[in-house]
Amino acid sequence: MEDLILKIIDIEDRAQEVIKDAKQAHETLDKDIANETRKLHNSIQNRAIAKSETLKETELKEADEKCGQIREQSRSQIAALEGKYKENKEAWIDKIVQNIIGS
Repeated sequence: MEDLILKIIDIEDRAQEVIKDAKQAHETLDKDIANETRKLHNSIQNRAIAKSETLKETELKEADEKCGQIREQSRSQIAALEGKYKENKEAWIDKIVQNIIGS
């Protein structure tokens, strides 16, 4: 009978040890999951920041190119207007004077 009680106590001790090991494994797993989650969050955040910076640089470059095109178009239009002015200046002055005098 005493052997049976000792075996039951031994089984209980082993069961308690298994439960203790399982709890430790659970705690370790919880910590590992928290660490991996934090690392993943940081990685995603860093990639998002890098992508945002790349997108910002691309959009700024495109905006600069568009501004350059607009400036060039403006210069061309101003040059064309100045050319028309030089070509027609005398005729326009004569016409204005004729309109004033002829009135």
